[in-house]
Amino acid sequence: MVVVAGSAWVGTAHGEHGQGHDRGGLEFALKPKGLGQAGQFQFSVDGPAVNYFAQFLGDGFHVESSTDLKQWHDVELLKATDEETVFQDGGGSTKSRFYRVRYEGGTSTWGIIRDRILGPNCAGCHSEGTTFAKQSDLILTPDAAYGQLVNRKPANTYALDNGLELVGTEGLASVGKSFLWEKINTAEGQHFYDDHPGYGSLMPLRMDPLTDGELKFILQWILEGAPEHGTVARVADLANLERYARPPFTPLAKPDSGIQLHVGPFDVPANFEREFFMYKNLNNQKPVYVNRVQIEMKPGSHHFIGYLLDPSRPFFPFAKRLFVPNKIRDLHLSSGEDDPLVLATMAFHDFFAGTQTSRLDYAFPEGVALKLPAQTGLDLNTHYVNRTGEPSTGEVYMNLHTVDKAAVKHEAKIINMNNTDIDLPPGRETTVTADFRAPETMNIFQLFSHSHEKTIEFRVEIAGGGRDGELLYISYDWKHPPVMKFDPPLVLKRGEKIRLKTTYNNWTDQTINFGLRSTDEMMILFGAYY
Repeated sequence: MVVVAGSAWVGTAHGEHGQGHDRGGLEFALKPKGLGQAGQFQFSVDGPAVNYFAQFLGDGFHVESSTDLKQWHDVELLKATDEETVFQDGGGSTKSRFYRVRYEGGTSTWGIIRDRILGPNCAGCHSEGTTFAKQSDLILTPDAAYGQLVNRKPANTYALDNGLELVGTEGLASVGKSFLWEKINTAEGQHFYDDHPGYGSLMPLRMDPLTDGELKFILQWILEGAPEHGTVARVADLANLERYARPPFTPLAKPDSGIQLHVGPFDVPANFEREFFMYKNLNNQKPVYVNRVQIEMKPGSHHFIGYLLDPSRPFFPFAKRLFVPNKIRDLHLSSGEDDPLVLATMAFHDFFAGTQTSRLDYAFPEGVALKLPAQTGLDLNTHYVNRTGEPSTGEVYMNLHTVDKAAVKHEAKIINMNNTDIDLPPGRETTVTADFRAPETMNIFQLFSHSHEKTIEFRVEIAGGGRDGELLYISYDWKHPPVMKFDPPLVLKRGEKIRLKTTYNNWTDQTINFGLRSTDEMMILFGAYY
């Protein structure tokens, strides 16, 4: 019987395997220490792994005879653990012999992550020459993925400033600093969007989240130091195909101090986008100050917005009769046309609060609040997209939490930068830019984008001056754009400019322009400042 200590070294015996990644057909050279010592093996050192062979020989490896050496005799693996590897050698010990170990199992842990997880879910966007690869400076095709991920800094400036790396090799210490883990850990999505809106969007984009098994597999790999070779996670865990599901829709409890608004339930026909308005009187006898907004929507919503009405605009005395309280005003008619009277009411809107995410809980900075004038109301705009063959149901709750005027040091103002000059030729990517000048000194504490399905990237930058090109906001997901919080606030002086820079992929054979449906496009930056 032969015992090989776990401290032995092993490396790949063939050049292609020593150049970065294994392909499931690994071969390792074993050599006795010397003539007459057939039982004392050492492993050739031909690659980076330590204890690789000792740890994983038992899962898919076996020893076979060499085709080029005649001295091969029966060798049987008896034991393979982290501590020791045991062979039974029935051959003579009078000559030095080379043994070869052939791998017949699945690929290494990294190989599985690379081929079975990153390949199908990520490599399509993160491949050489694609927009996403350029924007993120990240390629995840099999030939490059390991070197692109491990011990490498992210291109995202917010993650970089927070000291993150894509994947580190320090085990547990690397999990909390892994930008990859932040981007794929869907169960912590609320934390991701609430606490790190500058990180962009959860991945994989526009696909189902990774399964619980895949996430556990990747997490274990990071905990074990993210090795390129070897098995450090259980393949059996991948059998868990459950995925994170957003908690079920739950009506919001009424705020202790504030106003609750409720729309629905209402029907959304099959294969239809239902967008409507409903005016709600707030019945407030004096001005109120809102310092926190909660919104909860049933699945299927594209957005929900509450608009104040601007009575100073021309013809408002005639138009105000159209805002009948608690009456639904559908924008899209069953004929496919838009109702001209509903379109006309949109001219009197001033954005107050809203979101595209199905759940929002946004608290303003200390001492900052939005003012709702006395005797006012909100025109509630609900937009649901149903692309299935079955009707669905929509419903929305909105809580406006209020504080006493004495607690308000700064009255917030709304940012609404809207570019309608959008012309997207068919079958190509187009980047549209628009600059907006600050009308006064702005202490910006909130930003979020609004666009539609053909958006690849929505960037917001400083335009001109010494800060030209400074990134303020970025989103890759038109359905769930993050709400960016600035604490301390971002200061923009009067006359300085903000640039919206949005890239679209118009995969259709029709030119796409600005429009109200999700199949049209928009380019809007919302936010708040004081």
